[in-house]
Amino acid sequence: MKFHGHILRSGLWKAPERDLSSMLLDLNENQFLHEFLARFIATELKPGDLFTYPNYQMLLSELAKYCKVSPDSLLLTNGADQAIDLVIRSLFSPGDRVVVPSPVFSFYYQMLGVNGVVPVIVGFEKQAQRFVLPTDAVLESLRTCQGLILCNPNNPLGVRTDPEQLKALVEACVRQDKPMIVDECYFEYLQHSCLDAFSAVRQLFVIRSFSKYFGLAGLRLGYVVTRPESIRELMKVRGPWDVNHVAVKAALFCLQNRDAMQQAHDKLSQIKREIIEVCRANAIVVYESDTNFLLLQDQYDGRLANAFAQAKIRVSDCSQYPHSFGLLHNMLRVAVPASADLKKFLKAILLGSGSAAASVACLRSVEVILK
Repeated sequence: MKFHGHILRSGLWKAPERDLSSMLLDLNENQFLHEFLARFIATELKPGDLFTYPNYQMLLSELAKYCKVSPDSLLLTNGADQAIDLVIRSLFSPGDRVVVPSPVFSFYYQMLGVNGVVPVIVGFEKQAQRFVLPTDAVLESLRTCQGLILCNPNNPLGVRTDPEQLKALVEACVRQDKPMIVDECYFEYLQHSCLDAFSAVRQLFVIRSFSKYFGLAGLRLGYVVTRPESIRELMKVRGPWDVNHVAVKAALFCLQNRDAMQQAHDKLSQIKREIIEVCRANAIVVYESDTNFLLLQDQYDGRLANAFAQAKIRVSDCSQYPHSFGLLHNMLRVAVPASADLKKFLKAILLGSGSAAASVACLRSVEVILK
């Protein structure tokens, strides 16, 4: 017996085991939907949702309206992770080369590796306090590759791809008849999609998730948007019931109650602005994002990371992020905390700012901010 050589040569992508009593800001989960999801659990779930196999058509119909496409242009998946796996497996062969502007969600590197596909890395560039996609370099690399993977907005950088850049990349993939995978798992925070202009493009495969904006990370629900003929091929690879019944009902509940989702999003945006103001007032470099997370620049002695650890706040240290070319050195990625956690979070920020005055007066400062 032997495993496939590509799998043996690949690394292991292992999910972290976390202390759930901590404030969990390391995986960009939505912290603002506790009451909304409690209402779903109390009013919508039935025993039959656990012992019966799911139906998908009602959710596909509702999702089609949301995405402004036909239901047969959609494939439900067990999280965006399965969508990534299915699309890469179906589109590329061992030995193919795919352009990956990086850093990007690291599971892409994992799935390329286990399928024997070579990532051709084009690094983002840092200009002042912004991360910029080098479009010309991406287009040049695409000429000798079999496809392109783009994350918009980017995770972990949090930045959007300019619409003109996106247009140039889509048009290049169409001219060269090469697949373009666009990860839009944070689309709702950006409110701009390549589907707005290119939903009819045969080469385009958009991957989205219910984990972030809709707060369903624990239920594992994602989807692919592409042409119906491509969806039919992807369905041959996905199992018949890979998406569970509870996830289907929760997604429907979210889509049918979008006013509540918008209210939660507005609160998140307000708190994100407050955090940015506090960071800048205390000389902490913060990078704005088109997502539900922020990047904070730590000091070389790690004082900000230590302050978070002492407060039992889990954040993501991005220093060792693959293919980041030093852009993320001493960088901490933090999801925007819920209102109830903001005081504790800001106290840690102030204590980690390195200012003795801030450390002494941090509680008073936080009380003023929260009034």
